[in-house]
Amino acid sequence: MKLQAQTRNVLFPNPDNQLMARIKRVLRRSGYAPLTQIRVVAEQGNVCLEGEVPTYFLKQMAQSQILSLEGVRSLKNALVVEGHSNHQF
Repeated sequence: MKLQAQTRNVLFPNPDNQLMARIKRVLRRSGYAPLTQIRVVAEQGNVCLEGEVPTYFLKQMAQSQILSLEGVRSLKNALVVEGHSNHQF
């Protein structure tokens, strides 16, 4: 019996996808439900947080949780606190 040659697809994990997955995992484990709804974008280790949170405390909490992670080169915290505009007068 002759076995046919099998072609194996080797998947090389994308570091940015891995970083986003780690960030989302950290936010889920934080114990703060609103942090699980944050959108995370990473490109070459540069991370951006997007979405809404109910308090400034949670905006800061999300940022502090992520800055300590390996692979985060920079962080843009674009989270908006619900009910507050970001417009300066």
